[in-house]
Amino acid sequence: MHNTYAHTRRYFSSIIYLILFSFVLSCKLSLYAQQPNDTPNDTVNNQNKSIQEYLKDYSENSYINRKLYEWLVVSADSELSLNEILFDIEEEYKKYNNKPIRNINIKKVSPFAKNILDTLDFTTNKVEKGLSQIRFETKESVIRNALTFKKGEFVNTQHLYDSERILRSLSFITEALILVEPAMQDTSMVDILVITQDSYPYGVNASAGSNPKFGFYSKNILGYGIEMNHTIYTTPTNKNNFGIYESVTWNNIYGSYLTFDADYANYKDLHRYKLGINKRFFTPEIKYAGGFNITHNYKIEDPDLDSTKNWSNNHSYLYQNYWFGRSFLINADNFFDRSNFSIMGQSILTRYYNTPDSLNKLPQYKPNLFILASFAFSKRNFYKNNLIYNYGRTEDVPYGFLLSTSFGYNYNQLKTRYYLGGHFSFGKALIPNKGYFYFSGDYRSFLYNNIPEETIINLQANYISSLINIGKQRWRSFLSTNYVKGYNQTVDDYIYINEQSEGLRAYNSYQLQGTRKFVLSTENIVFSSRQTLGFKVAFFTFYDMAWIATDKNVFKNKAFYSLGGGFRIRNDQLVINTIQIQLAYFPRIPPGGIEYNFRLSGEQVSSFKQFEPPKPYTDVYK
Repeated sequence: MHNTYAHTRRYFSSIIYLILFSFVLSCKLSLYAQQPNDTPNDTVNNQNKSIQEYLKDYSENSYINRKLYEWLVVSADSELSLNEILFDIEEEYKKYNNKPIRNINIKKVSPFAKNILDTLDFTTNKVEKGLSQIRFETKESVIRNALTFKKGEFVNTQHLYDSERILRSLSFITEALILVEPAMQDTSMVDILVITQDSYPYGVNASAGSNPKFGFYSKNILGYGIEMNHTIYTTPTNKNNFGIYESVTWNNIYGSYLTFDADYANYKDLHRYKLGINKRFFTPEIKYAGGFNITHNYKIEDPDLDSTKNWSNNHSYLYQNYWFGRSFLINADNFFDRSNFSIMGQSILTRYYNTPDSLNKLPQYKPNLFILASFAFSKRNFYKNNLIYNYGRTEDVPYGFLLSTSFGYNYNQLKTRYYLGGHFSFGKALIPNKGYFYFSGDYRSFLYNNIPEETIINLQANYISSLINIGKQRWRSFLSTNYVKGYNQTVDDYIYINEQSEGLRAYNSYQLQGTRKFVLSTENIVFSSRQTLGFKVAFFTFYDMAWIATDKNVFKNKAFYSLGGGFRIRNDQLVINTIQIQLAYFPRIPPGGIEYNFRLSGEQVSSFKQFEPPKPYTDVYK
């Protein structure tokens, strides 16, 4: 009884602390938002105009604005026609390079607007009206902080594209569009209009089954782009009557590209504290990046844990990861323009607690220190597409290459070993209109007394087909392969072919393990043209094959298969996960699996592999 009371008190205390943190943070942000650069006096007239009026005023001097105005007001073209116009903007804007920016105006569009140019914000739907009244619109200061250009600077079209991409990458923004026009009174200068469409920020986490949960989250607290998540697990833990999960995330703090993450988990499968602040090389112009992550994990003492899960790493430990990088921009009048040469340093510390004597004799359970460094050469760019992982919104597809090499050493009380690693990846659009291809290769190994240990090879290849019209529907195919090989292992470290390890879909057991595997996956998706209240449907089929082995040729074992299909429901204007209904069939039932698997679940949207300079050490054995 006392434990229940104490846990309940800690539970409500954590909620109060999070509310106080959000309130104090919002007060400070409000002061920041009131700075005069939020709404310059000389742009008030333009701020009060609708997008329709803005496009009409500038349509005489611009092909793009004329086409957008015709599409928005005059024509009844399809949404695909709008996308074609938006994709033409990049070529049109090159003629404004090096012109000074006179004004930057911000326009915000409701999550329930038909498209990003719909600023009338008028709806007869009572549900949409009610939902709109309880949300906070994204603050203008948050949008301005995401821009890579300022008033008074000269136009650089690449910075316009980067700003659009950064805005779209924010979880609370559905779409972003930047328009550039000659100033009406002085055509030697330009005005910039930044249009953003908010995502509806609130969502619910819920699931039934062996570990029921219910939660609520917001991706845009008070309009400042702060994310908070609160989830209750109704399955009792070994000490408490229920479990909880709390998290806070703040992206792009004051335009610094810093991201703050913190979470607390205490439920049946996990008990930890986690804290991190990181800055990525989000654009080639960023010179410095770095950060830290600290995780304190606690062993779960519960005899009822599912024996089919991998609890070999269920220990109490402290993990600390610190890293820092310097990137040098290369400007050249050739293919390597806007490429980067980067130098990175990293320090990792691990310490285990209360481990049994049998494990204390092993090096990985001693206090470990990793000192690592790397060099990287990269080039990246993006092109716009849609109907890949999302259901209509603009998607920024990366292309380019990344080459890096890393080295360092690992020290503990039993031995000191050296580390060597390498990575290569590239991605490109197959021209003309033949899809997208991505390939990556990773190598990692430690050296002890000149003998390799824990050597890993990981090869991946992905292909995404072009979009094919089938009447009013759209069809796209996906193909991916993954080969992982681990050898010279000094500890029992295994990989798996379950869904959590990018293996067979709908297979969740850890009973089938090995040290090398090969996975082949295919998927075909048909995007329906129909929608209801913004919800769109996509039908899919899939076929997966996987081989796994230990210390022998992986193809000497028989393959396991997973095939099936289903449909997904998604609204790109909401922050909720994709609703997926899936039926899978296993012709050869793997250990711990079943012949048929039916599942209703919420799935997160997949993302592209980027070509940013990486940290010296990342785990590729999975």
